Amino acid sequence: MRQPVVAIHQPQYLPTLRYFAKAAACDVFVYLDTVQFQRRGFQNRNMVKTPHGARMLTVPVNADRETAIRDVAIAGDRWIDKHVTTLAHAYGKAPHYGWLRDELVPLLSPGAAKLSDLNIATTGWVFQRLGLKCREVRASELDVAGTKEDLIVAICKAVGARTYYSGEGARAYQDPATFAAAGIELQYQQFVHPTYPQQHEEQGFLPDMAAIDLLANAGPRSHDILRTATP
Repeated sequence: MRQPVVAIHQPQYLPTLRYFAKAAACDVFVYLDTVQFQRRGFQNRNMVKTPHGARMLTVPVNADRETAIRDVAIAGDRWIDKHVTTLAHAYGKAPHYGWLRDELVPLLSPGAAKLSDLNIATTGWVFQRLGLKCREVRASELDVAGTKEDLIVAICKAVGARTYYSGEGARAYQDPATFAAAGIELQYQQFVHPTYPQQHEEQGFLPDMAAIDLLANAGPRSHDILRTATP
């Protein structure tokens, strides 16, 4: 029986297809919620395609530079109506907009006080709609410590994985010797963005939108389209 493959990533708000393609290739997906919140990153924002081009949806938060992601608080709920309206404007005529309206929008309703809870709930919904079966774990639920490669290796060991499936961008700074010494095989994602019919065709195809763009447009075909992103 093969040892599980693990992917590890900070929880993001409405992540892109690259995020879910990584999850599709692993057995265990760990939300790295114990590291520092990144301002102007994608932990509290992402883009959707509207009639006027890509539009950033941002969840306002209360956090300083030392705040761990798991402790980042959402700043009120006034943003919710704006996001719901933007989603309707962007995808109201999409074939499967009903999925977003009936299933995703209720997850945005007031109630989640922490950004990580909102991100993991909405990401988990996308997992289900994409048919992804990997086990989801929060790093904060594991008894692990360390920084950089040492933390990643500790997480791999905690979930019983012997292969770490890493983002391609990490190749520039990761030390393969650290993983080899720990008996962890290091693999890198090779992502090719799939194309599919989008709304607002006059703008051409816009890659790197939130994965809900695929769901709204392709519905049940989304799983098969996502699979083409990993050669």
